[in-house]
Amino acid sequence: MSLLKFNKMFPDENSCREFLAKQKWGGLDKAICPFCKCKSCYQHNGIDRFTCKQCLKQFSLRINTIFEDSRLPLVKWFLAIYLFTSCKKGISSCQLAKYLSITQKTAWFMLQRIREVMKNNDNNKFDGITEIDEAYIGGSESNKHIDKKNKVEKTCIIGLVNRDKKQVRAYKISSNEKENLSPKIYLNCEDKSNIFTDSYNGYDDLQKHYNHEFVKHCVGEYNRDKKDNQGRTAYKINTNSIEGFWSQLKRGINGIYHWASKKHIQRYVNEFCYRYNNRLMNDIEIFANWFGGCENKKLVYASLIG
Repeated sequence: MSLLKFNKMFPDENSCREFLAKQKWGGLDKAICPFCKCKSCYQHNGIDRFTCKQCLKQFSLRINTIFEDSRLPLVKWFLAIYLFTSCKKGISSCQLAKYLSITQKTAWFMLQRIREVMKNNDNNKFDGITEIDEAYIGGSESNKHIDKKNKVEKTCIIGLVNRDKKQVRAYKISSNEKENLSPKIYLNCEDKSNIFTDSYNGYDDLQKHYNHEFVKHCVGEYNRDKKDNQGRTAYKINTNSIEGFWSQLKRGINGIYHWASKKHIQRYVNEFCYRYNNRLMNDIEIFANWFGGCENKKLVYASLIG
């Protein structure tokens, strides 16, 4: 959808309020008190403020959402969310600040709050075939100053792509040791399911709980066919899907953001997991889908810089 069409959908603050209220309650006339859960509330004229008829407490449309305590108009928030979700590799805070006529500091805080909503809260374990691999984010050694070379600055990320659900999950871990890899795998994969990795010895214990197969990249093996009882190919053993996700993640961070600190890297990883998992949606669908997770999320600036 073009930016002109989006601006026609949300030309002013009232249209944004109506959309947010529809996503949150089902409409402005269906407001629910966040204090006593009473469904009998009335709206103050011309503003997004309500009063509960039962407990008489006032509340805003933004309460218990990621927009709470923000002084920016919803028009700017909506445009930022649309630009962020529709750009396949994201948008930098400098560029967003230019588009919205705000400071880079404010734009960076907005983007971090948008990423907070993108966190995956699905606790269901992967079944079927799951590809697992680890990656390192932090920049090429050849581009570093001589004083910074060979220092432990890269962040280790473990990623899991389920072929059946076509979904990805990725987590920051302190190192690629077995003690850090295994808990994430046990937490996200069903016992006895199929796990495909490379030949790294950190995955050796997986055969105790899973049907573990691996390819030996060190000898040039990147794909192997698994035959069934009749000699036909049952499935292909490789890690191509998770490696494809790593390429998207690295292109986004290196090409758009250029750098991400260890402190904030998980939010950037969540962003690209969200993009991968919703890649079949069009621009307006992924925009509307984002609002499904914006409730009960709060991120304060002090927690980001502290």
